[in-house]
Amino acid sequence: MQSVNNLLVIIELNQYDEIIYNFLNRVTPVLATETITFLHVAENLDIPKGILDKYPGLLPNIDESINSAIEEKIEEYEHISAHKKINVQTLSGTKLPAIAEFIRDNDIDLLILNRTDTNDEEVHFIQKMIRRSSCSVALIPPTIPENIQNVLVPMDFSKSSLMALGMAAQLSSQHKDMHVHGLHIYKLPHGYFKTGLSKNEFIEEMISNAKTEISKFVEQVDIDKSRFTMTYKMQNGNGIPYIINRFAFANRIDAIVLGSRGGSTISSFFLGRVTEALIDRDQYLPMIVVKNKGENLKLWEALSS
Repeated sequence: MQSVNNLLVIIELNQYDEIIYNFLNRVTPVLATETITFLHVAENLDIPKGILDKYPGLLPNIDESINSAIEEKIEEYEHISAHKKINVQTLSGTKLPAIAEFIRDNDIDLLILNRTDTNDEEVHFIQKMIRRSSCSVALIPPTIPENIQNVLVPMDFSKSSLMALGMAAQLSSQHKDMHVHGLHIYKLPHGYFKTGLSKNEFIEEMISNAKTEISKFVEQVDIDKSRFTMTYKMQNGNGIPYIINRFAFANRIDAIVLGSRGGSTISSFFLGRVTEALIDRDQYLPMIVVKNKGENLKLWEALSS
């Protein structure tokens, strides 16, 4: 899997930052990152230049006190403060493009965002941020399970789901009580009867094929097979996001790791429908959206040229 060398944490300077600090303090020893950057963006809300020239006081006041406040907060957390390389920065601008540009310019591997509300404005911002981001994104809800013991990885056997399994394997390797649950959702083709097999026989054929695919995946990631369980569910009317959420609830899942979308370079750059729908729902679990950074950067350069 892709390593997480450069980690970016967005700080909003509100009451929800505590959740982000707590989460980061728990995962810092696991991810073994080289650099952690804390970034606050003081938005100027796209104020026209003519207005800013006439009323400069409209710009947010950015000074060293913001960075100092973040640095003081970092000292309260054992694992974060012990990290060998920490950067704290404050930028002025519109949050979405400012963060996306920072990610590209600083070769960020994983972005951590606060998921504090489910209003339409925030949901749309998160969806746009993941689309614009060239790296993987972790969404942190208002409450986090005390012990993250069960991690769910929805799998369609694409390259992105392989990377998601690799991320889950890395997390579980540092927590001996953590179990990884793979979930493959399949749909019965309308013309299955043309094969001469019964419905049940064709289902067995599809599951057998899926098991062959997952065995190839497991060979490519370093995961403890005794702490990995694969489940196969057929899609019967309900949408995939619904099935994923029901499975998570029924199996006491504590976090979800999933690929943004499988397939070509272009499809991996944009946000998949399943991922977008999971964000749009009242998602109560931490969720990591794993993206292929290398391909996304190449596509971004092509689109920008």
